Amino acid sequence: MRMTWTVLASAALLLPSAAQAQNSRWEGQVRDQLNRAGSFLSDKGFAMTHEIKTGSLRDDANEYFSLELDAGRSYAVVGVCDEDCTDIDLQLFNPEGTQVDSDMQTDDVPIVDAQPAVTARYRVKVSMAACTTSPCFYGVAVFAK
Repeated sequence: MRMTWTVLASAALLLPSAAQAQNSRWEGQVRDQLNRAGSFLSDKGFAMTHEIKTGSLRDDANEYFSLELDAGRSYAVVGVCDEDCTDIDLQLFNPEGTQVDSDMQTDDVPIVDAQPAVTARYRVKVSMAACTTSPCFYGVAVFAK
């Protein structure tokens, strides 16, 4: 009996929970959107340079993350969100905290640009401006040429 219980418990741990499956669905949506954006940008000479950043935020919430940008390159930082989101915003700040660019328009695909003069760590602020079913999932990808 102990052996059967151990096998059943182990099998249960391997099955994704309903919440994990749902999270995978939303994360899959944002990754698909970023892949499409990457296809569009690759036609313009850009290539993805960083790992895709994904997460979830409640309506009107925000968070920051850092990334290193190299001097002499042109960057496009693209954000997307799941089907429950109609507006997500991005802001890009240099190491001194000065805003370099922002896309605060009412849209669900913000793009910010940068052409760093020096290699440094920049901060990206992701803001969930309109999410109908909280939390909403988002993704951010960095492209450069």
